[in-house]
Amino acid sequence: MTLSKYWQGIAFFFCQMFVSCANDIVSKFMGQRLDAFEVTFFRFFFGLVTLLPFVIAHGKSAFKTNQIFLNVVRGIFGAVSFFLYIYAVIQLPLAEVVIILWTIPLFSLVLSKIFLGENVTSFRWIATLIGFVGLTVITTWNSNDEFHFDILYCVPIGAAFLFALQDILIKKMVKAEENRITMLFYFALVTSIVSFPSAYHVWVFPTQFELMMLFLLGLGGNLIQYFIFKAFSLVDVSAVAPYRYLELLISAFLAFVFFFEIPGKNVYIGALILIPCTFYLGYSENRRKEKTSM
Repeated sequence: MTLSKYWQGIAFFFCQMFVSCANDIVSKFMGQRLDAFEVTFFRFFFGLVTLLPFVIAHGKSAFKTNQIFLNVVRGIFGAVSFFLYIYAVIQLPLAEVVIILWTIPLFSLVLSKIFLGENVTSFRWIATLIGFVGLTVITTWNSNDEFHFDILYCVPIGAAFLFALQDILIKKMVKAEENRITMLFYFALVTSIVSFPSAYHVWVFPTQFELMMLFLLGLGGNLIQYFIFKAFSLVDVSAVAPYRYLELLISAFLAFVFFFEIPGKNVYIGALILIPCTFYLGYSENRRKEKTSM
């Protein structure tokens, strides 16, 4: 890997982080007037609209799939997980939601063992258990130094679990050599269809400004996936791992600027526990892939 290629990959990854944080701010802002169901639907609908020109340019092959069942299941899980995520962003401090989403690798490890039969070393199990200790700190330690679990934290935890489950489905589909454009198209289509009935039930017609922001939300969702694809085509997953945790700082800063949110001590302590665990899991996963490719 050349140095210029490395920094190009890091640049794309930084773009993904900034767009992701911006999407969180837009979702939280839109949620002040619109229901989370409606915000979720428009996120997928405008994602589909902005994706269509690329699908058309790709030709008929974009619609061909041998994994229609997995595409539909992934779309259903995607609609539910993004609703939970957007609802959490609206209802909870943004920094807490971001750090809870860092548990995705922990859930992915457990699910990959169950559904993919992957070997998991004892050190990775230990890192996972310690990571869940960090999650416990975040979700139970309140500002009064008391330990009490708020049921609302089940929302982002559920989102993290479903995101991890989608990662397992993506692995299966990639192994089956499913086209990425095809995966993006069916995901956007199914999630739009699944999320519409719930959005219609709570429908409030958006203003022109809100429609513009929701359009940017959908566009941002596609840009996040594009930047991720570009970043990982240039560098390994382990190469971007040290920079991933800057997302917490960016989210905390934006949340303070726009919503005057200040992270509590539970976020800092939880981050100190979770960061080494997820970093180790990412590093060990990359090492495992390198060994299997030899």
